[in-house]
Amino acid sequence: MSALATMPGPGLRTVVQGLDHPEGVCWSPRDRCVYAGGEAGQLYRFALVGGDPELVTVLPGGFLLGLAVDDDGNVYACDSGNQCVQRISPDGTVEPYGGHIDLPNYPAFDPDGCLWVSDSGAWEEATGGLVRILPGGSTERVDVRPLRFSNGLAVGEDFLYVVESALPGVVRIPLAGGEPEPVVELDRTVPDGLAFDVEGGLWISCYQPNRLYRLTPAGELQPVVDDWTGEYVLTPTNCAFAGTSTRCRTSILPS
Repeated sequence: MSALATMPGPGLRTVVQGLDHPEGVCWSPRDRCVYAGGEAGQLYRFALVGGDPELVTVLPGGFLLGLAVDDDGNVYACDSGNQCVQRISPDGTVEPYGGHIDLPNYPAFDPDGCLWVSDSGAWEEATGGLVRILPGGSTERVDVRPLRFSNGLAVGEDFLYVVESALPGVVRIPLAGGEPEPVVELDRTVPDGLAFDVEGGLWISCYQPNRLYRLTPAGELQPVVDDWTGEYVLTPTNCAFAGTSTRCRTSILPS
């Protein structure tokens, strides 16, 4: 059993419990709800105010990792079990989106509607990469150097920001094409998820050591959560913002 924690200011608040190894989380502005995935192919939906989660659907053979949502409320789930991205409508209808991906881990939309997906590869060697799914589903491999376990993604201005969990750190790649350039290195951590706030700060969740950072637009790395006990935020994976205010509540998803 796992839980989703939020930080609406000082301290932490558990929003929902009873999830099966959630990895990905996303906020749907259209439906004003949070989605999270599960280890056995579950897609959960719940409100920020709390309460029991709703089971939207279960994908046979699936393991849902990172999630993204479009303007119509469809969820795009990286399904590592079935090696593809699944598009799941609000009523639970499921269909594959794009082509085969060896280890789809995290999706992110760019302003042109292309869905970028990390294909993580092996942990021990640099075999990770990126896939881009064009509107309509045409899938192409991005021409970029091998990545050290590509993981969380976030689009900021003209760049795709990419977690290299085994680097460990974050790099960025021009959306128009080009090689990765370093953003920040995080020695002795396992970074996992990324999200931008409205002020341009880049939030980085670390699977180990139970930590959440904010990288300011000026490049200052600020620890936001550091739970050395593992009692409150245990192995956080992905993070997402919810709400419309300039100080949105932050969702932190421990596995």
